[in-house]
Amino acid sequence: MNIRHDASFFGILNRQLHNYINVAFKALDLDYWECIFIVNLYENEGINQERLSSILLMDKSITAKTINLLVKKGFVIRKVCETDKRAKNLYISDKGKEHKEHIISLIENWFDYISGGIDKETQEFVLNKLRIMAERARDADFDELVSNS
Repeated sequence: MNIRHDASFFGILNRQLHNYINVAFKALDLDYWECIFIVNLYENEGINQERLSSILLMDKSITAKTINLLVKKGFVIRKVCETDKRAKNLYISDKGKEHKEHIISLIENWFDYISGGIDKETQEFVLNKLRIMAERARDADFDELVSNS
């Protein structure tokens, strides 16, 4: 394993996904981050911005800015939380629901493309290992990692 060489693969995958989303979602007027947020809201409808920030490990101000754009574009609506009137929960609008299948299909098309020629068992194995790596990355204590170097 050549970590210097292999690490570049993560960067390539990230940049190309970013580029693909910007091209694929141009007709819907959604950029990379807006797409990431709306796809996560499809799976977590009704959560608040703070929880969404936590799920995505995003700065709260970036989350607020992106959600504001999704509201302005008509994909997301905010509703006052019934249990805490100070909080607002996020929901997919009718427009967002109308485009859900198309949005999910475009994401699936990318995954099908990059995993072309890889059997389903191997795909599931790789995705499982990436999930484990992502969970470890989420919980990383950077100071401890640096001090152990």
